[in-house]
Order: sequence, then structure tokens, then C-alpha cells
Amino acid sequence: MVADTSIKNMKVLDAMTHNPITVHQRTSLLDVQGLFESELIHHIPVVDDSGFLMGIISKSDLNLLLDWGTRLNLKSSQIKNEKLLSSNDADSICSPHVMAVRPEDSLVYCYEIFRENCFRSLPVVDDEGKVVGIITPYDLMVAAFSL
Repeated sequence: MVADTSIKNMKVLDAMTHNPITVHQRTSLLDVQGLFESELIHHIPVVDDSGFLMGIISKSDLNLLLDWGTRLNLKSSQIKNEKLLSSNDADSICSPHVMAVRPEDSLVYCYEIFRENCFRSLPVVDDEGKVVGIITPYDLMVAAFSL
């Protein structure tokens, strides 16, 4: 018997990033910005003291807060941004109503969520609601072309 190696039979567990970078809900936005820059990521799940999913921050969410002069590298914009980001926490801008998937969900299910909602990432949570991974449309593409 030949095993069916179709992407339609793959699970989230097969394609997700395991143990993703997360931030605590009280992490300063300055630290969040530093993670986006140093880790070259675009989405960070926000968790509480017990590791339960509270929301998600995208790099775009953070960029929307920055002063218009940031692109021009104005000193006044840098000062304003640093004050704004250091005085606000992750929970102030995270999207709190997050759709999440479980490791045993199918990649087809993820695809449908991405297609219908135009999401760019989905946190992966265990049965208790703790973050164990993250999956993106890019991960689906890699899985499809790795077969």
C-alpha cells in the first residue's frame, strides 16, 4: 500500500513553526519592535503569565503607530517613536480576537481560513490554549512544494 503524501492529508503540526517567539502582554512595544527587527519576523503572539494566547501583533500594527517622519529618519520622529513605544505595552495594540488552530487541524482548514479572512498568520494552540506554534501562508506553500 502506498501512503498518500498529498498536502490535503497533512496536519498543522507538519508545517508550523514550533515554539515561536512570543511576548508577554506587558512587554513594551519598544522591545516588540526590537524583536521584529532582530528576528526578521512579521507576527508575534501575545501571551499572559501562564502562556495562554491573548492576541497577536503584526509588524504592520506596530508600523501604523510610528510617526510619519520615520521614513525620513528625522531625529524628532525617532524621539517621538521611542517615547511612544517605551510607554505602551503589547496588549495596547494586539488584536485580541484571534482565530487560532490546533496542531492536529488539517492544512486544508488553514488554507480556508487564510483565503476567507486574508489573515497572514495563525497562532497554533494546544488543548489548554497555550501557544505551541505559528503557521503562515508561506508555511503552506513550503509544505506543498516539499512533497
